Amino acid sequence: MVVPYMTQSSLIQLTGEPAGADQVGGKGAGLQRLAGLGAPVPAGFALSTLAYRAAAESLGLPMRADSVLEGDLPSIRATILKSRLPTELANDLARAYLELGAHELDEPAVAVRSSATAEDSASFSFAGLHDTFLGVRGLEELEEAVKRCWASLWTMRAVSYRMHNGLGPDETSIAVVVQRMVRSDASFIVFTADPISGRTDRIVIDASWGLGEALVSGLVTPDHITLDAHGRVIDYVIGEKANMIIPSADGTGTREVSVPRAMRGIPALKPEQVTAIASQARQIADRLGGPTDFEGGVAGGEIYFFQARPITTIASARIDAAA
Repeated sequence: MVVPYMTQSSLIQLTGEPAGADQVGGKGAGLQRLAGLGAPVPAGFALSTLAYRAAAESLGLPMRADSVLEGDLPSIRATILKSRLPTELANDLARAYLELGAHELDEPAVAVRSSATAEDSASFSFAGLHDTFLGVRGLEELEEAVKRCWASLWTMRAVSYRMHNGLGPDETSIAVVVQRMVRSDASFIVFTADPISGRTDRIVIDASWGLGEALVSGLVTPDHITLDAHGRVIDYVIGEKANMIIPSADGTGTREVSVPRAMRGIPALKPEQVTAIASQARQIADRLGGPTDFEGGVAGGEIYFFQARPITTIASARIDAAA
């Protein structure tokens, strides 16, 4: 089945005019803010919520989480996955994708990430609830990844999260972020305040080898680094880092491998990288207006930021204190 196409703001560049979470989702909006502040963000674009809503309406999909039963969810996901992108949208998606690799001989590998409208906000993180696909290469794979991101909006976990947090009556929509794939030698998560104690005079970094999915999924015991407000290292605890996720040999997808034993006991980040990551994160967080959690990677000695969101534990504590 081919769905109709809504041309207005269907594809939005991450480096363009800020569009807001209602159009590019929380993750997309966070990346636009980062890019606008000059942060090192991989080039990319977002397939907006308008495109999803046009598809959902055409396919007769529900628009609110409180209007579905648990038993309906598999058929909703199947309907999305069996549909075809309309020709105009597929063409726009192809042009935007090929522009990312305009100076390369091969089709570029990209990261395709779901970006729901309330995701990565000060109140809701949605961490791990929607799908991400790494090492996507070629138009056919890209279109399939977009539909799988759309379908992840209707898993039991995602719907339950919305209902539990009072988002069920809200319109359920999602954007999809497509960015050039960075083949990270090491990945990190940096908090500009201690997410456990809430201390704002501390910066905390977790780091491991390879792509960041091993780190955010809890697959590894990472290095744990604590710095003071001036960026001086207070403690660097080296984690075991027994496994890592790396791009597949053919450049499509990823695979999990064992970290060589000689690398497990050495720091994933060099001292100057720790200092640079902490400094950049603190400067950006100050301009974003509060304690922030960043995900990023180091490739070829260059630092990249892939995601930014408020530290919800601290935001929640502030809301409770003000109540």
